[in-house]
Amino acid sequence: MSWNSDESGNAVASGGEVKHGGAVGSEKKGNAMWMEDNSGEGVQCWNFDITGGKGMWVGVGTQENFGSGYKLKGLMYGGPGNLSDGGALVTGHWGPKFGEGDTIGMRIEISGDRTTLAFSKNGVGLGVAYDISGWTGSPLRPVVSLDSADQSVFISSTAVCSLETMAPASGPPAGVAGSWQHDKEQKCQLSIEAEEAGQWRVGAKVGNSMSCIVTENSGVFSAGPVMSTMMMPPPELQALETSVEQLLSGITNIAREGDKLVVTAGDRSEKFCVAPGSTPATKDRVRWMNN
Repeated sequence: MSWNSDESGNAVASGGEVKHGGAVGSEKKGNAMWMEDNSGEGVQCWNFDITGGKGMWVGVGTQENFGSGYKLKGLMYGGPGNLSDGGALVTGHWGPKFGEGDTIGMRIEISGDRTTLAFSKNGVGLGVAYDISGWTGSPLRPVVSLDSADQSVFISSTAVCSLETMAPASGPPAGVAGSWQHDKEQKCQLSIEAEEAGQWRVGAKVGNSMSCIVTENSGVFSAGPVMSTMMMPPPELQALETSVEQLLSGITNIAREGDKLVVTAGDRSEKFCVAPGSTPATKDRVRWMNN
């Protein structure tokens, strides 16, 4: 068992660890594939211990779709918590971000023409990311993709785990971080991710995706500038989108009220409930599987 690094020299392997080689610029990506004999039918599980950096991608791919840069195609999870096929976004904000000190568990199950790929973070299930039916290609092997000099990952095979251990926890999260949905406007999704002590990234999705950094100091909350994609939302969503952007830019408090999240901006308060979990990506959303 060993890492097979691409020809770029940007992924440097030693034992079970692979590190970025330090390159910068447009050709900085480094990819590696974990080679072992028992790839194929059945269930296999691995842990990716993140030993340095953040924002890398982990997942599985085939040998014929492995290469440097964006030649790597696969079923990937990483970056800001997205799913990707190696060349295009599959699902945005599917799960939490991860970085140094985290352990990402991965479970693949292959039975005939069906493949499921599930992930966990630090022992907590995130659910099935990909549920692929109607595909019988080459064996899928673990891959990583790195693009920053501080990134490094250590892989280890683990005992076969049940799919139930990868299931996300039911019910609301313990704190304010998580995925939320407006009590009345179901088209308004809110995500909160802890950045560091007293600081969160608050994102919202209506027509555009918006986000800002919210800081708490001695019980006082303040929001930084709101960044947004620049697409024209459908006419029926324009007023809602403007309202949500105003809410984010004016945040003065974020708190839990039972199972609900309450976001306050001055004299305005909005309640959110736990958002339904993301559904697994299917074969039609993975471009290289349909070529």
